Amino acid sequence: MALRLQLDARVLRVLSGFSASMREQLQAELGALPVTLPVGETLEPGWTGMAVLASGFRVRYRLEQREGLLRLTELLMPESSGSFPPSSLS
Repeated sequence: MALRLQLDARVLRVLSGFSASMREQLQAELGALPVTLPVGETLEPGWTGMAVLASGFRVRYRLEQREGLLRLTELLMPESSGSFPPSSLS
C-alpha cells in the first residue's frame, strides 16, 4: 500500500526555519520513511511511532493505514546538534 505523507503544522514550522539545502535533505529523508514502516502488518488504528532519520533528526508519526496516510506530527533536532554546521540550521 502506498502511503501519502502529511506534515502537521509543527513540522512545517521547524522545516521553514532551515536553509533550502537542509530542507531538501530533510524532505528526502522524510519521503523515504514509509519504506521502513511495518505497513504489511495489522496495526491498531492510529498506530504511532518515532524514527531517527539519517541526519539524526527524530520524527514522530501516526499511521492511518485505512486512509493510506502517514501523518508526521513532530520533528525534533538531533540530540547532538553539533553534527551540523550552525549555518545549515538557520
